[in-house]
Amino acid sequence: MIRYFISLTLFMTAGISAMIGAVSMSVDNEPITLYEIQTLSMQHQISKKEAVDRLIQIKIEDIEIKNLNIVVSPYDVQKRLSEIAKQNGMDESTFKKALALEGKSEKSLKKELEDGLKREKLYTKIVSAKLKQPDEDEVKAYYEQHKSKFSMPSSIELIEYLSPSADALELQKRQPMVNMQNIQVTPKKLELNSINPQLAQLLTNTPVGSFTPVLNLGQHKGMFFIQKLGDAKLGSYELSKKAVFETMMRQREQSVLIEYFEKKKSEAVIKTVRKID
Repeated sequence: MIRYFISLTLFMTAGISAMIGAVSMSVDNEPITLYEIQTLSMQHQISKKEAVDRLIQIKIEDIEIKNLNIVVSPYDVQKRLSEIAKQNGMDESTFKKALALEGKSEKSLKKELEDGLKREKLYTKIVSAKLKQPDEDEVKAYYEQHKSKFSMPSSIELIEYLSPSADALELQKRQPMVNMQNIQVTPKKLELNSINPQLAQLLTNTPVGSFTPVLNLGQHKGMFFIQKLGDAKLGSYELSKKAVFETMMRQREQSVLIEYFEKKKSEAVIKTVRKID
């Protein structure tokens, strides 16, 4: 569920994990070093004050992960690594070789993935305990108040790929210039108001120049390559309903998480040992 809260978690980089140099401050006795502050500030071109704020957030999250006994299995880490390799169009062996060429070890990547998965579990646990989903009336009211946010292209030009084999489609996605014999390829122009709303939402959410995921279309598997979007116009409520719901959920999840961690920050004992420049 949790894909959000990026503003507070984007900076969980492996470079800040090493406890090197003098301690600048502590959060419930968990140290933040001058080195961590300097590294984060330089890596992301932010002020040292911003770096401190984000490091405090990370420390509070680490403490919550420990207090709530959140763990991740090696299987989950391996599964996520496999997913990333697939997203990059590689098998695991090729992906590991690519990592090595970039100077990154499999061990360090797995540590980062484990850390990220723990945080995902933390956010899910927090949100699932406090989040209230909007009902139909609330979704309709939000749509009426924010119609301009939910304009959609009137049509879409794409290439449809059909095959009995999902693996063949995945291979086609990795090698788009190769003509596969067992794949039927058809250029199409679709009017979005004439197709299934869920499919319309998927197509409009896929960037131009990209493939959709492989879909189960009955006897065949299929995917679409998005070529061009038509002029935007206001989408009907039925076409926009899923996007409206997801927008509301993102906002509510964000609010729940911010409120939760602001409370934890106010309760934490934060001590300054050395002032930053």
